Amino acid sequence: MLSHLSIAAISVLLLASSEQSTPEVSIGVGNPYPVSNYTCEDGTHLAVRLLGDRASVSVNGATAVDLPSMGSEGTTFSNGRQTLSIVQGHLSWGVGRAMPSACTGV
Repeated sequence: MLSHLSIAAISVLLLASSEQSTPEVSIGVGNPYPVSNYTCEDGTHLAVRLLGDRASVSVNGATAVDLPSMGSEGTTFSNGRQTLSIVQGHLSWGVGRAMPSACTGV
């Protein structure tokens, strides 16, 4: 009986010690969707966060807008007015019917 209690006590201690502590608040800690910054040929600055089914994009420091993924590839994100495209690692940004502008990471 005593050995069963000892095993139970050891099990409780092991479970308690295996809990992960909460890390200090820090930029990027625990964030599975980091922000990538880009500068486009037309001078636009983008902060892009790819979220799988959508992209969150901040243009020139403004509040980010969510652009839903278009198609099955998940490489074009658009709300009908703003479009972010990623083709073979190259990102472009377009607004309305204007020609999209190529962007590079900074």
